[in-house]
Amino acid sequence: MRILIISDTAEFSGAEESIATLASLLHRSRNIHVRFCATRFIDNCKDPLPFEDSYVINRKKPQDIEEFYSTLLNPTVLTGLLQHCAKVAEDFHPDLVHSGIFLSVLPSIMIARRLKIPVIEHIHDYRILSLTDLPFINGNVSRISYTQELRCYLRRIQPHKTIFALGLRRSMLSLYNHCNLLIAVSDFVRKSLSLYLKPPARVVYNVIDTSARKECSKRKRDKISIVYSARLSSSKGFLMFLQAAKRLLRNGVDAEFHITGKGELEDFARRFAKEHDGNVQFHGYLPDDKLNDLIASCHVTVHPSLWPEPFSLSVIKSVKLGTTAVASDRGGLPELLPPKYIFKPDKDQLYAKLLEFIKNPDNFPPSASIDMNPESAVAKLTELYRLVAEGVQ
Repeated sequence: MRILIISDTAEFSGAEESIATLASLLHRSRNIHVRFCATRFIDNCKDPLPFEDSYVINRKKPQDIEEFYSTLLNPTVLTGLLQHCAKVAEDFHPDLVHSGIFLSVLPSIMIARRLKIPVIEHIHDYRILSLTDLPFINGNVSRISYTQELRCYLRRIQPHKTIFALGLRRSMLSLYNHCNLLIAVSDFVRKSLSLYLKPPARVVYNVIDTSARKECSKRKRDKISIVYSARLSSSKGFLMFLQAAKRLLRNGVDAEFHITGKGELEDFARRFAKEHDGNVQFHGYLPDDKLNDLIASCHVTVHPSLWPEPFSLSVIKSVKLGTTAVASDRGGLPELLPPKYIFKPDKDQLYAKLLEFIKNPDNFPPSASIDMNPESAVAKLTELYRLVAEGVQ
């Protein structure tokens, strides 16, 4: 079977990384012939995949999601991308199109209709309900009114862009409803969005491919080491993490804290590290190899999201690297870890969970509740391709 996988870009976020990983795994399968088509920027760090045929944008990689959208939706860029994807499809003759990310549904639908083949859409988050995460900070996923939606956009973008943002989001929702099948990254995402989408949805958990990864040092640090590695934002629970860490240090807990990532709360991270010099290190953004080395050398990673995390690739990465992960009970996180590794997103609950780990780390070995075997995900996806190609949903 010939599968054309289209992604917004080859390198921007964890969602793009997940799709590229799935494409690489599928490429090794004897039953699947894959072509990967995405956008790339001139400063992309990762090498193209052997079966990749992407459209290069003569700009540096955007620094935030708003800049990313405005770049990809620039009329010149969008036209060039659509023409490129159409040419790749014409040369490749796919049996099915797999749209990997939010915006890639547009070229995917166009190609599928032209070639009269099925199209599958991968759902990584809730952007078809809102382009910002503000409506979901309380942990719920629901369709918001026009007024609420405009209010959310006005808090993040310039007034003249709000109508465009609203129209874009609703156009994407319409396109999703023209797909043959939806693939959700967790059961929580499937259940949350199936209320607003017509096509059937199935769950395929994201996976980590370690076959080509540089071996990390397995030696743990002498002192209990705790890592926060995510976007430095309120929705990810970063301020709550700082409050719990500060309380632990004030109470004389002998532990060290490592903070990595970037975001709107970077100044808080720098200030906290300066105030607790010797116990806290702020690393900023780390490339994959250095980040993996850091996580593998530490004892526990913390994932205190306030918003309903759709999946969290960082949780699975941590466990794969031999480091315990603890997480809040928001979104799909409880599906990934055993119950005792889960806490309510509250500074006192996080403090208690970290203290419990520090006192008895042997009671919390690295563990996950899902099948992390990449071959299992490939087998499930291959079967879904077959069923959709045969018209069985």
